[in-house]
Amino acid sequence: MITHVRRVLVLMLLVLAPIPVAARPAWACSCASGFDPLEQAETAFVGVVQEVDGGVWGSRVDVRFAVESVLKGDVDDSVTLATEKDEASCGYRFVEGGRYRVYATDDRTNSCDGNELLATGVETGGADRSRIFWAGSVLVVLLVAGGVTWLIRHPRTR
Repeated sequence: MITHVRRVLVLMLLVLAPIPVAARPAWACSCASGFDPLEQAETAFVGVVQEVDGGVWGSRVDVRFAVESVLKGDVDDSVTLATEKDEASCGYRFVEGGRYRVYATDDRTNSCDGNELLATGVETGGADRSRIFWAGSVLVVLLVAGGVTWLIRHPRTR
């Protein structure tokens, strides 16, 4: 009886332990409509993305642009703006080599600011985070299934 209870507890631990690891924070991005992005922005320019630096941790992405033309404000030939990593938290996904019309305030921009892709750049092959997440989730499920199978096939007897 104790062995059966122990197996059930181990099984519950194997099934429930990965849940906090697999859970992702939930955000929702909601943008207001009917505004002029040029009016709202502190700076606006047309530029080509030179580098996208998402870092390893955190939610901030730094994007460096080579500025082609200034539409509003004081903008240097090269400018770095911050955005959120996740589109769910209003981050804008810039692609290296892409040409954009960008609207920013306080050196930040997001998907609600009215940014526009003008020409597609060459994808640099950066990792798709959703695929990494799902691959990790599948790995966890396979490990749990393997552990349960092992426990069933190798009962501990005393």
